[in-house]
Amino acid sequence: MATILLADDEAKMRKILMLALMEEGHEILEASDAEQAIEIINKTSLSLVLTDLRMPGGGGMAVLNAVKGMNHYVPVIILTAYGTIENAVEALKNGAHDYLLKPCDLDEIKLAVRKSLQIQHLELENRYLRVELDQHFGRQSEIVAKAPSMLKVFEFSRRVAQGDGTVLIRGESGVGKELVARSIHRQSSRSERSFVSVNCSAAPPDILELELFGRLRSIRGGGDRPNVGKFELANGGTLFLDEVGYLTPSLQGKVLRTIEEKVIEPVGDVRSKKIDVRIIVSTNQDLEDKVRKGELRSDFYFRLNVLPISIPPLRERKEDIPLLIQHFLRKKVRGRSSLSFSSEDIEALMRYHWPGNVRELQNLVERAVVLNTTDLSELLPSLHPPLTPGSQMAFHHKELFTLPYKDAKKFILEEFEKVYFTHILRKTGGNVSRAAQVMEVHRKNFYVKLSELGIDPKQFSQTESE
Repeated sequence: MATILLADDEAKMRKILMLALMEEGHEILEASDAEQAIEIINKTSLSLVLTDLRMPGGGGMAVLNAVKGMNHYVPVIILTAYGTIENAVEALKNGAHDYLLKPCDLDEIKLAVRKSLQIQHLELENRYLRVELDQHFGRQSEIVAKAPSMLKVFEFSRRVAQGDGTVLIRGESGVGKELVARSIHRQSSRSERSFVSVNCSAAPPDILELELFGRLRSIRGGGDRPNVGKFELANGGTLFLDEVGYLTPSLQGKVLRTIEEKVIEPVGDVRSKKIDVRIIVSTNQDLEDKVRKGELRSDFYFRLNVLPISIPPLRERKEDIPLLIQHFLRKKVRGRSSLSFSSEDIEALMRYHWPGNVRELQNLVERAVVLNTTDLSELLPSLHPPLTPGSQMAFHHKELFTLPYKDAKKFILEEFEKVYFTHILRKTGGNVSRAAQVMEVHRKNFYVKLSELGIDPKQFSQTESE
């Protein structure tokens, strides 16, 4: 269902159009002049605007300009008489999707509305969903598992997908929280609309607020388009807030209001916009502890914890490891000579504690393919005596020098970072704050890097500092 604004100074025409479009299942708002239409545009989240070109208060061009000033994704269809076709063509140049001649053929109007809404959806879908999915997950993004604990997660996710409540996904870094969130979206009635993901730990609060809610367009230059926030981009679909525990109390309050009242206020604007978004959030933090410490609002926590899902770490579902290895190999080999791990190697990998969970296992398989080796002493040094700074760090094997420079550089840098971060964490006894201080990096950035490298600082908590 779309929310459509009909702007026409002829009451009879509005009535005819309204009945025709309501038959298509749309919600219709009416305006009798341009000023009334612009007021609605400024206060309401619209899917499409159908406006007469000539009417009091500035006419259809004023309405078109108001729409483009607020949201350039909302299509505008112009209604015009024969004598004003040139003006209608000018409107197309200024951003209108289509124009129709009066007297109107109702079937033609329905078709034009349908096509414009499809174009709008494709613009958002192509820009914010399909490219991201293809780059990061490919077409084969199914979740692979046979462990009973994971099968329960899948079944509960399937049931959750049928509703619209807020979902809280909990689990350690690398267990696949976003993959489960995407699975819920794809099984839901919102699957044809956008899935938009936001990492709440990756930006300062002021930047994150702009990213989530957008901002009022700058007056300077007069032609800037507004920055559309992720809530608005996800309208009709699903917004995934990854690592939601990093939100500041101020942002928690703003997101809470959005969830409860289904409205947003872009930064710098006092006007509210209606939205319809399904919220899924994730965390690897102890949210209850954050509530006790006053770092997380209790009302925000209870509003998130409606449909909780807990994903077990890989070390608690090791029967999935052989399946995951084969799955990642199929995705990475892509026609080259296939690699395979021996049964002894598989057993060794199943004994490993996997602090980086599934992400760490995926990285291992990728290294195996890039280096064309299944030698675990090279692929997973943690299974062997720990490396120390100054060691060769498994860099000087003959396969490395057969790689393209970009791949070799990426592998060497990743191995160096693992050794360096491991050494500092060992020296600080797993104290992340102290380790970040020693390395002179921000604590949040330190956590992000640990997650990328698949390093769990807890494994060093028992180590005595040197």
